[in-house]
Amino acid sequence: MCGIIGMVGGERDNRNTAIHKAVSTLVRRGPDDKGVTDFSKATLGHTRLSIIDLTTGAQPMKDNRHDMAITFNGEIYNYKKLRVRLEQKGHSFSTTSDTEVILKSYSEYGDKCPEYLDGQFTFAIWDNEKERLFMARDRFGEKPLFYHYQGPALIFASEIKALLATGLVNNTLDRTSLDNYLALYFIPPWRSMYRDITPLLPAHRAVFQNGKLTIERYWKLTHETNSVSYDDAAARVRELLAESVKSRMVADVEVGVFLSGGIDSSIVTALAQRAADRPLKSFSAGFDEHINELPYARKIAAHVGTDHYERNVPVLLDDIRAVTRYYDEPLGDSSNVPTALISKFARGPVRGSASNGVKVVLSGDGGDELFFGYGHYRAHWHLPKVKKLLALVLGFSPDALYKRSHLNMFSPHERAHLWKDRGAVESDPTKYVDLSEAKTSLQKINLLDIYLKLPGDMLTKVDRSSMMHSLEVRSPFLNHELAQFAFNLPDDYKTDRGRGKLILQKACGDLLPENVFTRKKQGFGAPVRHWLKEDPVRALMNEMFKDPRSAAIFNADVMRSYINDFYSGNSALSYKIWMLFTLELWMREHDGAYSF
Repeated sequence: MCGIIGMVGGERDNRNTAIHKAVSTLVRRGPDDKGVTDFSKATLGHTRLSIIDLTTGAQPMKDNRHDMAITFNGEIYNYKKLRVRLEQKGHSFSTTSDTEVILKSYSEYGDKCPEYLDGQFTFAIWDNEKERLFMARDRFGEKPLFYHYQGPALIFASEIKALLATGLVNNTLDRTSLDNYLALYFIPPWRSMYRDITPLLPAHRAVFQNGKLTIERYWKLTHETNSVSYDDAAARVRELLAESVKSRMVADVEVGVFLSGGIDSSIVTALAQRAADRPLKSFSAGFDEHINELPYARKIAAHVGTDHYERNVPVLLDDIRAVTRYYDEPLGDSSNVPTALISKFARGPVRGSASNGVKVVLSGDGGDELFFGYGHYRAHWHLPKVKKLLALVLGFSPDALYKRSHLNMFSPHERAHLWKDRGAVESDPTKYVDLSEAKTSLQKINLLDIYLKLPGDMLTKVDRSSMMHSLEVRSPFLNHELAQFAFNLPDDYKTDRGRGKLILQKACGDLLPENVFTRKKQGFGAPVRHWLKEDPVRALMNEMFKDPRSAAIFNADVMRSYINDFYSGNSALSYKIWMLFTLELWMREHDGAYSF
């Protein structure tokens, strides 16, 4: 994986100085190499984590024939097939990298080139002849891309810290984004924490030319009539997932797997080991006695035959601070710290063994979203008919109830009181999600998960926590053909009477012991209630919201009342308190990196 940055417009020397200065902030995303290429009206920068074509795949990469250059972050899993197709159309290649395949695809297909790519990616191509910048982001938002657009100039980068490091971007926080965080526990994928910085949305492409920026969506899940039988559907799920796993194992370095012992990571591990020619390295981590699935992971590893590594990792306040400091925005998902620690463990060197760690791992991310694995899907079936009818009479459809209960951590009324100035709050930050293709309430919930929670929370966590340790994570469930097929399966193929992932068990049940599918879902979270009550976190909590800057934004008395209620025994507030703790800690760790 890599880091990208670039700028179009502005005075050339100033632009080059800014990009050279900022590219160093992306070194964790790409510690193996870095480069900057400049033209009269554009400058591109890159930091590289070498995965494919270790010797000749340096970036930014130029196509001198067409007077273009690309800076690219990600992996294209179908690049070999695309290369053959492009060669048949007359294109020649000087490297074996997927980067060059994107560049040639753009030459052949123009702005439609992202539609031909299966992968996780963000990239920017500067067409020097046309003085035109083209940018694109993958379908689910596995890789990030932010930009600042003002007047005749545009700056883009993989991370916000790089944009701020140019010295050309204002660091003022955005009030609506702060309010969205309090509602959702994460920043929604169409906003950033900063007023003058915007993310390019997943499945979108952008063109910047003559000082004008145009953006359009190139992909979304669509409704299709599907009469496939249950058995045939299971067979197709197995086929698509196995193909996706195999394609994500292509690399010129060793590939490992994250193995939690849950359904999704266990299936990925089993399929990956079947496709491998030697035992894969699998990595598991336990965190204190409160969250430890190591025995389950150990059994799966033995069952499928991986070379297994595990560790109990105590989570310290220093770890929480370090993760918070690396993240450019607050994230209230407590699993971001465990994800960072297991990424560090997998990257190695692995102490107490002969393993040097790996640069790439496969993960089970996306399985819950595609196959109704979360508790709110199962809860739908347990909701009594009378309550369902009452909810509809009151105007609360099941998807609306989901929004109120799962995407409203602090209600609009609560948020209004958290602000010092009692300003207006955004009543429904989910309203921007396109639910037009959903035909059932469960599909609406599913699209909220895929378009909102997946990129805003899950994939942000995976990208930042892994890139913090220069580790590339690949998610086989996030294959767009598999997602499209799964979306159009009948709801009761995926969940029924409180059981989730039914079709996945039918498709892959032969790979694993049966108890993997019947064991209660735990998830890769963190014992926040325990953490908050332990020193030194509790000691730090006593100083929360006494900082002059946060006190100028929030009503400190209201904040303190939540904290006091929690420590007086109201454990139900633990996740709200963690959100407030994370926000305050983020503001302290980024002191000087923002204004308000």
